[in-house]
Amino acid sequence: MDTLTFIGTATTIIKLGSFTLLTDPNFLHRGQRAYLGKGLWSRRLTEPSMQPADLPLLDAIVLVHLHGDHFDRVARAGLGRDQPVFTTPNAARRLRTWNFAAHGLQTMQQETLTRGDETLTIEALPGLHARGVMGALLPPVMGSLLTRRRDGVQRTVYLSGDTLTGSHISDIHARHREIDVTVMHLGGTRVLSTP
Repeated sequence: MDTLTFIGTATTIIKLGSFTLLTDPNFLHRGQRAYLGKGLWSRRLTEPSMQPADLPLLDAIVLVHLHGDHFDRVARAGLGRDQPVFTTPNAARRLRTWNFAAHGLQTMQQETLTRGDETLTIEALPGLHARGVMGALLPPVMGSLLTRRRDGVQRTVYLSGDTLTGSHISDIHARHREIDVTVMHLGGTRVLSTP
């Protein structure tokens, strides 16, 4: 059975067929601060619905970028280091220094998990984290397309990641015309009062 469980912010558990993925693990408690880099912080406004110890057995983690509001100190301490993490090349380099099994995906690059006659492909899609000065300060970001295949049947889930609108959204639509479910990151993180 395919399900999506919302934990909080961009953190979800996605079950597609027999595969279970965790997205953007952020388990900070309400009121705690997440480090965003370059001396910038964000305060968590809501409580997560679970902690790492409550998670089901995972096949992989999908991480749109490495900021404290997407991969926090609780995740770093509580998640298994042998769990494959699919993310940007920039984030993968840092995660590997922490001994995580991180795989850096270039835009449109794919990795496939296989279980018997069932596959799950994770494809990195373009994203735009910010424009102008903030774009220069923030790390690269990716969206993701999850494609589960079995017995000739395909199911797709698009994860927008922390992306602004732009021509890259049309490029995604041109490449992937049939997406079954879209999970949009519509967060409220503000940096210097700028969304």
